[in-house]
Amino acid sequence: MSPPRRSPRNSADDAKQRARRADEDRDRASLQHELQVHQEQLIARNAELEHSSASLEDARDRLLDLYEFAPNGYASLDKNGVIRLINFTGASLLGRSREAIEGLPILGFVVTNDRPRLLDLLRRARSEGADGDLTLEVSLKPETAPREVELICRPAREAVDGSRNLLVAIIDITDRRKLEAGRAAVAREHAAIASRLISAQEEERQRIARDLHDNVGQQVTALRLLLQLAAMDDGDEGMRARVIQAQGIVEQLDRQLDFITSELRPASLDLGLASAIERLVHEWSTTFGVAADVHCAELQQLSVPKDLETQLYRIVQEALNNVYKHAHARHVSVVLERRDEGLILVVEDDGRGFDREAYQREQGRGLGLLGMKERADLMGARLDIEAAPSKGTTIYVQVPAAAVSAGRTESQ
Repeated sequence: MSPPRRSPRNSADDAKQRARRADEDRDRASLQHELQVHQEQLIARNAELEHSSASLEDARDRLLDLYEFAPNGYASLDKNGVIRLINFTGASLLGRSREAIEGLPILGFVVTNDRPRLLDLLRRARSEGADGDLTLEVSLKPETAPREVELICRPAREAVDGSRNLLVAIIDITDRRKLEAGRAAVAREHAAIASRLISAQEEERQRIARDLHDNVGQQVTALRLLLQLAAMDDGDEGMRARVIQAQGIVEQLDRQLDFITSELRPASLDLGLASAIERLVHEWSTTFGVAADVHCAELQQLSVPKDLETQLYRIVQEALNNVYKHAHARHVSVVLERRDEGLILVVEDDGRGFDREAYQREQGRGLGLLGMKERADLMGARLDIEAAPSKGTTIYVQVPAAAVSAGRTESQ
């Protein structure tokens, strides 16, 4: 028997079902393709994330090593100054293990005398509006050996919970302090040597002054008397004129000898610094023929220690000597006055001056300025020089009130 004949309606339904199944197959294939592409993208992104994670872990490890073994200590404190985190270097500086340090206040690791200043630093760092880094040098309690450290503190960023820790860098300055102490000791030793040297120079000056006065001075006086007797002789007029000329030379030699003797041993200092300098300037001007004026003011009630008087006198003396030997000046002005319980000395000339850069390269050889600088340093004073070729030279010496009062106490 032949199969029953299908109606057109059934054939149409079958065609529709086949078409629908074909569409569904195409949709499934398309979906499978999209899922496969998405899976491949996820695999690629996962690989990228794994690579990024490995890079981040590597960077984290490197930063952790840098943090842990940095040359300086780093710590995080809460608002009360309790150490929450600290690196290996910081723990080494504090002299304990990290486990024993974290949870303890940083105040306990500082010597008692420095604690008030550390508390003030933490208070200022916590306060709103604290700007920039705050620094403080303190001494740590000696677990093994005494250490000096510098603390640099600043507020950290505000956390999610609203808290705000303090970040502290701990820098070991023990070696720096030792170097500074060593340099200070060398400077004190140098000052002591310079002081002894200048004292020896003063003693030698006095000895030479006595020898000049007792020996050369007496011989010049005897020579003057002999020349006076020779001038009284009624002999040859030509010989008499030469004797009179020799008398003038000897008289000039006698004046210069007196001036040199007074320079070597300034007995005028017994009358006070102002009087001694005024007399020095006037005698220098008369002896060397250079116009000079001197002005000393507001010194009547100021008791200047003897050592300072001598140093200031010698500086004026050396400055005038430079003017005669090097400046070829026509006029010199010397001013000594009181300034805020201290003293200021100014020696100014209108001579040919000098090149300061060349002087610094030559280190002042031949100008005597190093000697003046050493004398100023011994007084705790500041010496400044203004000079330029053909524009004269000005020397300023500023003696602070502290140096005057300290010197006075020592002299008393």
